[in-house]
Amino acid sequence: MIHPKLIQVLVDQTPRSMFAMLIVSAAYFGVFIRYIPFPILLLWFSFQIVLAAYRLHNAKIFDKYLKVNNQQEIQKQKVCFVISNLFQAFMWTMSSILAVIYAPQPFELVCFVMIIGIITAAALSMSTLFSAYLVFFFAMIIPQIIILFYYGEHQHIGLIVLTLIFIPATILLSKTLHDNRLMIIKDHSKLEENVKKLHQLSMIDNLTNIYNRRYFFNISQDLISIAVREQKKVSLLMIDIDYFKNINDTYGHHAGDYILVHLVKEVDKLMRKSDVFARVGGEEFAVLLQSTSLEGAIFIADKIRTTIEKKEFIYNSTAIELTISIGVAELSKKNSSIEALYKEADKHLYFAKNNGRNSVASRYSSQGNLDYKVI
Repeated sequence: MIHPKLIQVLVDQTPRSMFAMLIVSAAYFGVFIRYIPFPILLLWFSFQIVLAAYRLHNAKIFDKYLKVNNQQEIQKQKVCFVISNLFQAFMWTMSSILAVIYAPQPFELVCFVMIIGIITAAALSMSTLFSAYLVFFFAMIIPQIIILFYYGEHQHIGLIVLTLIFIPATILLSKTLHDNRLMIIKDHSKLEENVKKLHQLSMIDNLTNIYNRRYFFNISQDLISIAVREQKKVSLLMIDIDYFKNINDTYGHHAGDYILVHLVKEVDKLMRKSDVFARVGGEEFAVLLQSTSLEGAIFIADKIRTTIEKKEFIYNSTAIELTISIGVAELSKKNSSIEALYKEADKHLYFAKNNGRNSVASRYSSQGNLDYKVI
């Protein structure tokens, strides 16, 4: 299968190559108008225009199916491309035959030089589809060799010898161009993949595969700015695993990692697409809830707490009981930034942890009494 970016190179170069082909065709028209009957020459030139229009259409269709990666249609267009190249080779062969029939010697050499130039230039634009270029190359060069043999004069035989040298040299050139382009494309793709991985590493926590602290604060501030402008509700959950140190000390750090990963999976099932879920510390997580009031956030938080409490976490055939504490805060004039909202939710979280754990805390009075708590 041909690399899609090789085909994209062909698509990008088609307008230039067709423009160049029409310029050469116009030059041929100007050179031979004195010899070849005008209706025949005009018909030949008209076919060249039709061919150029079709090649541009073919490139457009290629581009269309490349964007959706439709390999079946791309292969069909490749066949059409090869057929159009054969037609192009046939038209230039006809140009040589017309010169032989109507023009005096040595005008056949003019045609030969034109066609050698076209073949060489085509190596630049068509070598991305190397097999198609080979078909075009031999379809163009073999009729010229036959015409040179037809005359059999000393200069024609000399050109045949030079052509025999030209054939492997040009094929090697086109193959080298193809291989270099493919290598550049592969290197570029590898670089893009590495950049993408680095970008993902800058966003994602490598253990739990959710957002990391840095990205959470960046994206949350943007979302809060939009919410403030549009006067929408936003709430924040701060989640902490109860007695997580005891789990590490009792079962080992691998067990702790297991708990973190599987807790995230359970919480993630309860998340909406609009929620921003991140690991912001060792066993601490944050969830930014868009378009969610404090009451709605409390409901979601208690659902998360209950789910984790009821879930049986099995590590190496051992059941590990797990509970979490959650602090909830709502966007307000006082808490109008992600830092302020985070700080407020964190206060509520530690109030919950200091008052029995396995609870959801959303506000507390000036006397320190918890106004909302679920045990």
